[in-house]
Amino acid sequence: MKNLYSILIVSFVLVLASCQSRVVSVQKPFNKNSLELYKRYNFQLQDASNIKMQVLRVDAENVYGKNKDQEQIVIKASDIREVKKTDIFSSVAVALAAVAAVIFVPI
Repeated sequence: MKNLYSILIVSFVLVLASCQSRVVSVQKPFNKNSLELYKRYNFQLQDASNIKMQVLRVDAENVYGKNKDQEQIVIKASDIREVKKTDIFSSVAVALAAVAAVIFVPI
């Protein structure tokens, strides 16, 4: 029974840790082709505020999108510190791989 709890805890931690991937960061600067249109992203701005929105259009100076309330949002490209994309499919795959490793690899 302890093995089952440890498996569940490990898989839960891995899913939480791998649920988001960085698209733009200090090491990967923002450019026009960084974001896919009509996908949801989490933007962290230079003033440490976070905005979750669906990207509708990207040009050289601004990113245009809408949030869950269907409000239009415009973010200046120079104000973007980091962009993260939620990827649930790869998170589930990593969790299943971790569970399989714990089950099949003898300690």
